[in-house]
Amino acid sequence: MADWILIPCLRALFMEFDRIAPSRDHASDGDLGDAAHRLEVSDHNPDETGKVPIHDADHLNEVHAIDVDNNLNESDLTMEKVVQFLLGRCRSGAEKRLRYIIYNRRIWSASSGWVQKTYTGSSPHTEHAHFSASYETNLEASTASWHLEEIPVALTAADKTWITGQIAAAVTKVAADNTAKVDDLLAVKIDDKANPNRTVGDLYRDLAKLRGYLVGDNADTSNAAIPDVAPVGQMTMAARAVLAAPPAKP
Repeated sequence: MADWILIPCLRALFMEFDRIAPSRDHASDGDLGDAAHRLEVSDHNPDETGKVPIHDADHLNEVHAIDVDNNLNESDLTMEKVVQFLLGRCRSGAEKRLRYIIYNRRIWSASSGWVQKTYTGSSPHTEHAHFSASYETNLEASTASWHLEEIPVALTAADKTWITGQIAAAVTKVAADNTAKVDDLLAVKIDDKANPNRTVGDLYRDLAKLRGYLVGDNADTSNAAIPDVAPVGQMTMAARAVLAAPPAKP
């Protein structure tokens, strides 16, 4: 069979799967059709040398379909979530590059308005999901993001540990920065020529304003007891709310 290439938009989709699920199984991945596919009309066949449903405008020998293994090996990320996410984008019109999707005995197609139907083909497509793409030149060539990184998933224990550590480090840094700025203010001498009207009262008022804005007037930054009403306290509360939130729903 003549040389062939996979259309760019599906190469990009493969790459996004690898980014969001770097440990995923590749056993059922596929692009070029096997001998059985060559005997039938299929998007897995090269469009210049094989049986395909559509012939595009160029003369490149291209394959317009991929199979992606069902096992993503990621906590709370499943192929079902990916399929439903892409279907949502197709239905909204945000994504126009797909013609149809087959997964787990179901098929959704652009021609039917992405309505779910039972798939009765020889393969139930339970071990992988099938994605067929457009034959329109501008769409098949587009490598724009498929936005798979936006699929909502629940935080893992490791995620929460990392975020908690980042919160603690941020609070410590703000307290240290606050102390440094106070030290700079107090280092200004009352008789400094650059600040001829500086008084002791000015120094203390600046100190109070700085502490009040960052961590609250009564905060004891030595043990990070920052009031909730202070800006840093509000950021900390927001971060903790994220950690305590139930798993996101797709």
